[in-house]
Amino acid sequence: MAIAGIAVSSGRPPDERELESMLATLAVKNTWSRECLIAPQAGFGATWYPARDASWQDNAILVVCDADIFNQEELFAKVALPAENSNLARLLALLFLKDGPDFIGTLRGAFSIAIWDSRTATLLLAVDRFGVKPLCFAASSSEVAFGSHPRAILAGGRVPRQVDLEAIVNYLTYSVVPAPLCAFKGIHKLPPATLLTWRDGVVRESRYWDLNYEEDRRAPATHLADELLLRMEEAVEHTSRNVSGSDLGCFLSGGTDSSSVVGLLTRIRKSPVNTVSVSFAEERFNELDYVHIAAREFATAHADFRLGPAEAFHILPRIVSLYDEPFGNASVIPTYFCQENAARRGIHVLLAGDGGDELFGGNEHYRTDQIHQIYHRIPAAFRRGVLEPLASLIPSRTPAFGKIRRYVDSSNLPNPERCFRWIPMLSFSPQEILDPGMPFHNGHGDLLSVARSHFRSARASSELNRLLYLDVKMVLGDSDLPKVVRASELAGVSVRFPYLDHALAEFSARIPANLKLRGLEKRYLFKLATRSLLPKATLQKKKHGFGLPIGLWLKSDPLFRQLAGDVLLDPRTYQRGYFRQDFIESLFGKMASDDTPYYGDLLYSFLILELWHREHLESAPQASHQRITPRLHLVLSSSDTDRRRVDHDQSKIAPPPL
Repeated sequence: MAIAGIAVSSGRPPDERELESMLATLAVKNTWSRECLIAPQAGFGATWYPARDASWQDNAILVVCDADIFNQEELFAKVALPAENSNLARLLALLFLKDGPDFIGTLRGAFSIAIWDSRTATLLLAVDRFGVKPLCFAASSSEVAFGSHPRAILAGGRVPRQVDLEAIVNYLTYSVVPAPLCAFKGIHKLPPATLLTWRDGVVRESRYWDLNYEEDRRAPATHLADELLLRMEEAVEHTSRNVSGSDLGCFLSGGTDSSSVVGLLTRIRKSPVNTVSVSFAEERFNELDYVHIAAREFATAHADFRLGPAEAFHILPRIVSLYDEPFGNASVIPTYFCQENAARRGIHVLLAGDGGDELFGGNEHYRTDQIHQIYHRIPAAFRRGVLEPLASLIPSRTPAFGKIRRYVDSSNLPNPERCFRWIPMLSFSPQEILDPGMPFHNGHGDLLSVARSHFRSARASSELNRLLYLDVKMVLGDSDLPKVVRASELAGVSVRFPYLDHALAEFSARIPANLKLRGLEKRYLFKLATRSLLPKATLQKKKHGFGLPIGLWLKSDPLFRQLAGDVLLDPRTYQRGYFRQDFIESLFGKMASDDTPYYGDLLYSFLILELWHREHLESAPQASHQRITPRLHLVLSSSDTDRRRVDHDQSKIAPPPL
């Protein structure tokens, strides 16, 4: 499901041909339907599969939407419209006519919405509170174009296809391009919970919702835990209603988030729930024991899908073509693989546990940061007069005592520097990594400006809640949600996120920080709330999720190793001016002598950047699966012919216009 459109105050108005070009790039499969709406100063379009009520037009209003709204009955009643056989886009139009832009705050669910008000020649764009349904735009004094993804705006021909180098540096910093930045000049991503209006060439953005961490320290922990479980169950019920049991399934990684979603859905449905998971031959990435514990506990109809390097290699070109910007989160490959196999089993809607870590305190770096904060409880005079002078004498690379030096140094860093201290741009340096022509190469500028902005704007008094807020915006909003949602379109399924129900999220913000992380125990209140729901082993397991041994495969698998060498040691790669060849060569050398996946994981980010450039910026207008690299195309062409033919038919992506 995707939307696009153009509005003008002067100059050439949009026509149906232009809108069709924009929609053609957004239709992930050639079976998707399209519809265009034209008014004197605006043109909107939507593309979808299966049939959706995604568009509406009358003399006053144009509406297109990509939306999963979970309180529709309440909203239909508000405008006195029968819910049966009524159009969702029409509902949004009536709500807008009744309440103006404020109606956005009444919606419960995930959405991106565009409304053209012909009476005032005003465009309104809005995205949901967590940015599940993305939207981007390009505005000038005379016109504005928008789309679910940048490729739609570029296809309209009004914005040139040019790389934003600042966004590329941010990609190399975070492995994704964070909002509001975009990899293409002139295009901006609309941040979560943002409403944009454009009128007479003037853009105004406002945030209509945000998490407010006003901690409730009066309520007993047991009362908060009981209320938390009730709100979690309500969220699961809301996001699963109106989906039949055979069509509905859940991701199951064996962790507390996915397992609790499964457990709550089992309570609600009183029948076996479909669950799906991914496994690997590499033991350190395999969590099947915990998956099977949860599957047995809740008597699910479970399916495991084994992913190896050969399958991942075949998936890679689809992922590179799918994402309009470089996307270095390698776990998109097993996520897509799981979704694709779920779709083949007839599952059309999947519930995911994403958001639980960021709302309830489940990420490991929260505990690590707590350990660093312990250092500051030592009297400052003793720290500065004794401990720090002694620590400075220890070489940081010393195997044993070097940990002391690194602990002291890290503890003295403020957040978000401390949180991001291990990212490549800080572990090495911009001068080592970046080509001399890139922004930030000389160290001038703030590499963490996006993260620092989120951290500082959090309405929170505790360090932990500021870190949670930062992760909601960046780990969740910029990385994990685009990973799951975009891949689901390619797989042909819809994914819903119960723990991102905004009422539940607001409640989580009121939980005192010391009940999210109690001492060094993560998720304390969440575990208290689910103590009668989840198996004991599940509550005690360490976080894992849908990881991928990509760093090991780049080192040991012949296909991935050869691909990395062909691409990253190719002189053509360094014509872009993104990163230094000597740095990449040093990573290859370190990877060969290191037993961990660390250097392979680093190389993957650079590999994705170059594959993205070849796919989305080079001029040969070939089919998307032929534009990755000659070797990758050769391998895909010479093996598993029958399977490739089926996969290609089921996963066809309209190539971006070039």
